[in-house]
Amino acid sequence: MTEAASARCPVMQFDHESPAYARAWTAQDPASRPGCPVVWNEHHGGFWFATSYEDIVRISRDPDVFTNGKEFDPATGKVTGGLAIPPVPAPRVIPDETDGEEWRNFRKLINKAFTPKQAEAQRAQAQRFAAALLDARIETGTIDLVQDLTSPLPALISMELLGFELSEWRDFADPLHELMYLVKSSPEYPACIEKLGRMSASIRQTIAARRAAPRQDLISHLATSSIDGVPLDDETIRQIIVNLLYGGVDTTTALTANVLIYLSRHPAERQRLIDNLDMLPLACEEFIRYFAPIHGVGRNVQQNVTVGGQDMTPGDRVFLAFAHANRDEAVFPSPNEVILDRYPNPHIGFGVGNHRCIGSFLARMMFEVMLREVLTRMPDYVVDEAASEPYGSISSVNGWINVPARFTPGPRTGEPGLVPGT
Repeated sequence: MTEAASARCPVMQFDHESPAYARAWTAQDPASRPGCPVVWNEHHGGFWFATSYEDIVRISRDPDVFTNGKEFDPATGKVTGGLAIPPVPAPRVIPDETDGEEWRNFRKLINKAFTPKQAEAQRAQAQRFAAALLDARIETGTIDLVQDLTSPLPALISMELLGFELSEWRDFADPLHELMYLVKSSPEYPACIEKLGRMSASIRQTIAARRAAPRQDLISHLATSSIDGVPLDDETIRQIIVNLLYGGVDTTTALTANVLIYLSRHPAERQRLIDNLDMLPLACEEFIRYFAPIHGVGRNVQQNVTVGGQDMTPGDRVFLAFAHANRDEAVFPSPNEVILDRYPNPHIGFGVGNHRCIGSFLARMMFEVMLREVLTRMPDYVVDEAASEPYGSISSVNGWINVPARFTPGPRTGEPGLVPGT
């Protein structure tokens, strides 16, 4: 931060990683738009915090000035750059923490697996998984909407797309879920990192197996692909897989859990959707705006630039608060209200610009499938909010650790044994 900016820049008085921010982030908007949409945060080494829609879209569409790159030294644990603020002490994820030509090459390699057409091709399987997951609880009248549905289904779809054995889904879903809700200073955080290490070992074993005997899955595609004539090495493939799992699992889990809680609190809105399921695609876009799956991400400043009236310099870090931008009243009338048929709805719930979430179409499909399944088979569900536990930190993803609910029991409709362990 320059001295000139320091003289006029308000300082954020709270930690965006803290439980206090997580519980009341909408009331703690660090700047009252349009007066000062960018503030300085002295936590975590110091960084800019951008909240306005206009500023965040501008930053996101200027990848040469605001980069994603990350460097990690495993010997010292030192981290520079990357998406997370504070940074995660782990190797970069690919392609999200790459820039320029490197980013373009990696995205070209995996884009075809995440087109709208490919996402739609997964819908029938997602419906089968959703039915089987609800079957495990439907006769009991009780369910944990996170542990029994919204966490398993994205994990199952992501793992099947990549080429993992479905019997391992819990070993993947649990540490990815924990990574998102644990505060990095939490005593449980090191254990989570250890679980992720075991997950990485399983990833490496699967890469080796697909090199030896390719199948029709994404890991096989990566194991047999090259960039500029150079085959991808195992570590690069592992980093791509980790990136896709990070983005594909818990963001959809969090979004769906938040919406199911909202509909439990607003039975009239829920009944409106039940009576008109064709409205779901439009309503889902509004839910994505209101419950932004990606709460925010970091960027690295590469050149002198002024954003939101604040002067940024090379080496500065800036946090793009997508969730705040999606409540910007300059863009969204009545931004703190859910309007099921809001249109137009130019939300940035999955980001914007080059680094917009590659799996957004797949996430939308899974979200709609889970919501439709619950509304159809458990229309009277009631969430036990006193027993529900929200994330202690929402700087990356705003979700729930568990969401127990009760409902009128019903019959099984799915395929027995489809989901291992249920």
